[in-house]
Amino acid sequence: MSAVEKVVRSRTVSFRDIYIAKVTKNDATGYETDTPVKLARAISGKISDKFTVEKIYSDDGTEDTNEYYEGTDVELEVNSLAPQDKAMLFGHLYEKGYLVKNKDDKAPEVAVGYRAKKLNKKYEFTWLYCGTFGQGYDDNYATQEDKVTTQTATIKGAFNERACDGNFAVQVDESNLLAEHTDAATAIKDWFSKVQEPAEATEE
Repeated sequence: MSAVEKVVRSRTVSFRDIYIAKVTKNDATGYETDTPVKLARAISGKISDKFTVEKIYSDDGTEDTNEYYEGTDVELEVNSLAPQDKAMLFGHLYEKGYLVKNKDDKAPEVAVGYRAKKLNKKYEFTWLYCGTFGQGYDDNYATQEDKVTTQTATIKGAFNERACDGNFAVQVDESNLLAEHTDAATAIKDWFSKVQEPAEATEE
């Protein structure tokens, strides 16, 4: 008789290390990205997976339900956005020191990775596979007073499933890794070196 697997549920206490990777291929034949680059310093993040439940009725009652994934809303607050960041995220032109914003700029498709620390000092690692930050960003400004108050930047994006397999994210919760989870344990050691893929399932 196999031992009962212990499930660890530890609260999140921090958010850090936001990485961006440009998606270079996303179609039915495959998915590819550039090498990830670190974004600004993370302050907060809100990741909202959205689903719609549709009821199917018959005989004056609910016969069944269908659940649909609608997408994932992403809102990230960072310490600041450099012009290079804005060019990468929003499709603006950055050339010869000038950041030029045009009405026809189109935010490129990107993957977003990050990690969140738990109360037990373990991390949850995440990659969102594909989306854009086409919803824009907020640069905040305020006059300087006697007590200096710094301002931050917020970016908002809409993410979705990738075309080749329907996956929209991959996560590893370090708190719940078992001895046999060798692939995941190896992946988190260098999580941001590439957009990570889950280990292929093996038949028993």
